[in-house]
Amino acid sequence: MIGGGSLKDFLARYFPVFMGTILLGCFSGSTLLALAGATYWRALEPSVRSDYVGLGALALVVVLVLANLMIARGRAWAVWGVAGYFLACLAVVLPMIAYRPHQGVYLFAVLFPLLGLLLLNSKRHREMRGKLVDIRRQRGLIVQAARASHKRR
Repeated sequence: MIGGGSLKDFLARYFPVFMGTILLGCFSGSTLLALAGATYWRALEPSVRSDYVGLGALALVVVLVLANLMIARGRAWAVWGVAGYFLACLAVVLPMIAYRPHQGVYLFAVLFPLLGLLLLNSKRHREMRGKLVDIRRQRGLIVQAARASHKRR
C-alpha cells in the first residue's frame, strides 16, 4: 500500500466504519421507501406504488454507491454526498408523522439516518477519509513522476 502501511491493517481499522455507513444508508433508504409506500403513496394502485418504490430504491442506491465510491477513491468532497443522502432521508421521513405510520418503522426511519450522520462524523471515519485523500495525492505524485521519466527517454 502507498505510504508504507499494510492493506490488512488499513482494512482492519477502517473497513467496519466504511461498511457501517453503507449499511446505515441502505437501511435508511429502505425504511424511507417502506414508509413512503404506506403514507405518501398509499392512495395509489399497488402496482404503481411498487413501481415508485422500485425506482426510488434504484435512485437511492445509485447516489449512495457513487458517493461512497468517490470517498474510497480519496475525493474529500464526496462526504457531502453521503451526508446529503442521510439528510434527505431524514427530511423526507420527518413529515410522515402526520400520517400516523407504524411507530416502530418510523422510529427506525428516523434513527438510521441520524446514526449514519453520527458515524460519518466519527473520528475514525474522518481519519479514514484523510488517509484516503493522502493515498490519492501520493498516487498522483507517482503517476506524475512516471510521466516525467517517460518523457525523458
